[in-house]
Amino acid sequence: TEGSAAYDIYMPEDGIILPNSQRASVINLGFAMAIPKGFCGLLLPRSSTGAKSGLALNNTAGVIDSDYRGEWQAYLRVHNTEPFRWKRGDRVLQLLIVPIADFELIQTESLDITDRVAGFGSTGI
Repeated sequence: TEGSAAYDIYMPEDGIILPNSQRASVINLGFAMAIPKGFCGLLLPRSSTGAKSGLALNNTAGVIDSDYRGEWQAYLRVHNTEPFRWKRGDRVLQLLIVPIADFELIQTESLDITDRVAGFGSTGI
């Protein structure tokens, strides 16, 4: 749709991933593409796929750099008790293209002070 942030990836062939596997399944996505310089691609499960089936990328999100030219792959796992099956042409994953900030990292002995002092969940949300 006009407001969609990511591009759906259509699976090139039928497949299945068994639940609770000791290793992630390597899935060839059947294409290669060039991400524009100054951007990277984030490979993610489609929201509905992950929520309904427990499908997840083994590394949480796949980062595709602008200089990568090989075939795209996804390392997938299922966190539910049922196998996850798809047919050729199903939309299982999505690609989000995001700009990369260009700045210099500087090592320092101290950081500026803010009102926040605690870690995870400290904002009360």
